[in-house]
Amino acid sequence: MKKLFKWLDHIEEGLAGVLFIGGVVVSLYGVFTRYVLNAPESWITEIFEFLLTWSIFIGFGLALKDNRHIQVELLFDVLPKGLKRIVATISNLIGGGFSFYLAYSSIELITLSKEQGIKTIDVGIPIWISYLVLPIGMGLLGFYFFVKAYRAARGDHRELIGEIEQLYESMQNADGKSGEKGVGA
Repeated sequence: MKKLFKWLDHIEEGLAGVLFIGGVVVSLYGVFTRYVLNAPESWITEIFEFLLTWSIFIGFGLALKDNRHIQVELLFDVLPKGLKRIVATISNLIGGGFSFYLAYSSIELITLSKEQGIKTIDVGIPIWISYLVLPIGMGLLGFYFFVKAYRAARGDHRELIGEIEQLYESMQNADGKSGEKGVGA
């Protein structure tokens, strides 16, 4: 199972990174052609939006997996551990269910746009290709929500402490390790 997660991590991070860097390169090219050559290209905006949208939607799951989404933990941090398990499990199940609902709903949008043959104006890319990121991104997000729900239900420490507590623990661990090695003494 760990190999599957590691493999999925590499695919997601690599794909999101390549798409994001591609978007930056296309954007810089657009700035160059507009302001230096004074000959703007019409296709740049469409390609940039396509690349950035894909990188963002793929990044949703990565951010959730690494607990990098915005969280309000004020109430969660004061709950007893047993109640934290219940709240974390339920909230992650709701998030996963909603994500999978969005993934499923987006399939109708893809099918409809494919049947209608809608294409982008400047480049002529079929719009359903742009919409493919919806079930992929939301499916990955739902998958990670369910993984987090499973871990919370099992009482995994990482799922039951807030970000502030995690930072505090990592600082304590870093201080303990640096003290053992004699660094800074």
